[in-house]
Amino acid sequence: MLIRTKANTFRIIFTDGKESSFIKGTPLFEILEFLRREKDPDIVLARVNNVIRSLHESLDEDCTLEWIIMQSPEGRRSYQQSLCLILIRASKELFPEGTLLIDHSLGQGLYCEFQNGIRLTPGRVRQISRRMQEIIENNEPIVPEKTPRKKALARMKLTGEDPAWLAGNPEKINLTLYHSGPIRDYLGYPLLPYSGRLRVFDLQYYKSGLILRPPDEHDLKALAPRVKQKKLFQVFHEYKHWQEILCTNKASDINKKVINKSIFDVVKIAEGLHEKKIARIADIIRKKRRHLRIILIAGPSSSGKTTFSKRLAIQLRVIGLNPVSLSLDDYFLDRDKTPLDENGLLDFESLRAINIPRFNQDLENLLDGREVQIPKYDFIKGKSIKGPLWQLKPDQPILIEGLHCLNDKLTGMISQRNKLRIYVSALTQLNITSHMRVPTSDVRLLRRLIRAKKFRGYDAAETIDYWRHVRLGEEKYIFPFQETSDIVFNSSLTYELSVLRVLAKPLLESVSQELLAYSEARRIHELLCCFLPLSPKVVPLNSILREFIGGSSFSY
Repeated sequence: MLIRTKANTFRIIFTDGKESSFIKGTPLFEILEFLRREKDPDIVLARVNNVIRSLHESLDEDCTLEWIIMQSPEGRRSYQQSLCLILIRASKELFPEGTLLIDHSLGQGLYCEFQNGIRLTPGRVRQISRRMQEIIENNEPIVPEKTPRKKALARMKLTGEDPAWLAGNPEKINLTLYHSGPIRDYLGYPLLPYSGRLRVFDLQYYKSGLILRPPDEHDLKALAPRVKQKKLFQVFHEYKHWQEILCTNKASDINKKVINKSIFDVVKIAEGLHEKKIARIADIIRKKRRHLRIILIAGPSSSGKTTFSKRLAIQLRVIGLNPVSLSLDDYFLDRDKTPLDENGLLDFESLRAINIPRFNQDLENLLDGREVQIPKYDFIKGKSIKGPLWQLKPDQPILIEGLHCLNDKLTGMISQRNKLRIYVSALTQLNITSHMRVPTSDVRLLRRLIRAKKFRGYDAAETIDYWRHVRLGEEKYIFPFQETSDIVFNSSLTYELSVLRVLAKPLLESVSQELLAYSEARRIHELLCCFLPLSPKVVPLNSILREFIGGSSFSY
C-alpha cells in the first residue's frame, strides 16, 4: 500500500473552489469515484488546466479541474468523434479489405464512404449499424494511448495513411491514439470513456455511402433530424472533383506540394476554378435578364460573400450588364430599436433587426425606375443616415448581400420571378487522414480570427468566445434556408489552410492558458499544424481570401 506523502501527491482545485489531494498517477475516473460521482452519466470529459482530457487519463501535477458534461459543446464534439471510432471499428471488422473515408458534414451528420472499390448497399449499412449497436451494448472502454510519433505513424502507414500530414508539426513527439477492441486510431480530440455512452445514433444509406447521424445538438436523447441537402451534397462532390484535378485530397498532398513548390500551380488553378464558376453564374443571370432584377447573396460568417459579390459584379460588367450593389447591413434599425436576444443582448443576427418595410419599399421604387435615397448605417453611432441617390435603368440588376437574403420574409413583396438566390459558404472537403476531416466551420473561424484582429482589433480569445453566438445565429437564420437557394458557390480554397497557418498560428498561441478560450484555441492550433506554411504573398489580390488576410484589390 502506497503511503501518502507530500512528494507523491498533487493538489486539485475544483471549479466550486474546493481542494483535494491525490496520489500522483490517479486516473480521473478514480477522482470521480472519490467524489461519489462515478455514476453520473452526464460527466464525460475533464478540463484540466484548461486542457480537455479523457477520463481514462491519469494526473500527477497540481491543477485546476472542471468536469465536462455531455450536453456541452465539448461533450457533443467528443460524442461525434467517439461514434466515428465505433463506426471505423465495425466497418473494419465486417469489411477488412475496405478503408472508410469520413468525408464531410451533411446537416448535423457526417457523410462517409469506402475509398477502395467496396460499394455500400442498404444491407451492408444495416450490418454495420447492428455491429455498432453490439459494441455499444457491451459498454466497452475507449482508452487513450500516448504513442511515440514514429510508432504511431508506422502503425497508421500500415492502413494506407501518408505520414506527410504531420510534416508541419515536427515538435509533436507523441500522438494520442484511442483504441476500441482491435482498432487504434488518431481522431484529434479526447473521446468518451465507454462505448455505452453512445446509445443514440443512426446510419442512413445515402448515394454510394452512408450518413452517420448523431443526437440532436439540442436534445441528446433524440436523433438529429433528417435534412435533405441535395444541393450541398452536389457542391461537396464538385469540390471533390476539383481536388482530384489538383491532387489535393488530404493534408499530406498539400504538404508535399509545398515542399516540391508545385503549390504555386495549385494556387493558380484553385483561383481559376473560382473565376470560372463566377463567370458561369454571370452567364445564368444574362440568360434571365429580361425578368431577373434582383440577385440575393447570403451565407454564414466569413464565407466571403462581399468579395464574391464584387467579383460577380465584374463578370456581369464583362457581359454588358451594369449592376448596383446593396448591403443589407445599411438597413439595420437604429440601435435603440434593435431587438434583444434571450440573454438580453442586442441581437443583430435577427431578421427583426432589419427595417424590412423600408427595404422592400426602396426595392419596389428602384425597380419602377424612381429615384431613391439609399440609407447608410453608421455603426459607430448606431444610427441610419442618408446615403446616395439611386435611379436604375430598365434592365439594371441589383446585387444584394446579407445574412437574411435567402429568407422570403425579407423580400416577400418582390415577385419570385424577379429574384435569384445565391448561397455562399466555405464548404471545405479536406481530410487530415481518412478518419479525421477539417470541419467547415473551423476554416471560417480561422478566416474570422485573422480579419477580426487585422481590421477590428479583436484578439483571438474574444473572437473564439463570440463564435458560439455566431454559430447559434447561423443555425437559426441561415442554415434552414440553404436548400432554397438557386445556386450554391463554394468559396473554399484548397490551399488556404497553409496560408491561414502563417497568420492565425501566432494569434492562437497568444491565447493565455488561464482563459476559457484556450482549449478551443489549442484544438484549432493542432489542426493548423497539420499543414506546412505558405506565404500570403502567393494569394492573388482579387482572391476571396484577401477579404480576411488583407491586401485586396477591392475596397470594403
